[in-house]
Amino acid sequence: MKKKITEIADIQLGYQFRKKIEPTGDGSNRVIQIRDFDENHMLNKTALASITLDKPMDKYLIKKGDILFLSRGHNNWAAPIVDDLTATVAVSHFFVIRPKQNNILPEYLAWYINQTPAQEYLYNIARRGTHMPLIPLSAFKGLTIEIPDITTQENIVELSKLMEKEKKLLTELQEKKSLLINAVCLKASKSKEEKIK
Repeated sequence: MKKKITEIADIQLGYQFRKKIEPTGDGSNRVIQIRDFDENHMLNKTALASITLDKPMDKYLIKKGDILFLSRGHNNWAAPIVDDLTATVAVSHFFVIRPKQNNILPEYLAWYINQTPAQEYLYNIARRGTHMPLIPLSAFKGLTIEIPDITTQENIVELSKLMEKEKKLLTELQEKKSLLINAVCLKASKSKEEKIK
């Protein structure tokens, strides 16, 4: 079953700052920026900057179960918020997507937005000028989402997590292998050097 994203979720821009973000040690709020996500689009909530906002922000507060979509740049991705956050907003580079039905998992919705069919649609609607590409909110609202039953969504999310885990383990294995080979080669070159002397 396909539905427009606006049928299954409310979407709004993140908090629009009037000036450069100035972190403060005793700020009343925290802010999510692009740099707070790793290469797998996982949020590092312990590194969020502490700030004081200059206007009411209740409608901008990010909740567990929301999805953040990066609307600017050459790489547009979605990330589900899987942890509880306190008094936290996201910068306006993100759209905040909040599912309004319980028949769609936030993790599945984020996963689907990151897949080829959605990414092709997003690429085609992006504005490209002299500045970085930008996906307009009005055009983003036209995105259609394939919605299987909850069990299928759960299976897809679980499989996706296993794939990410495997990718991480393979990367770590490759790094250790490289270190081992380099160590053996250095040892061999040192032995050769000593024989020449």
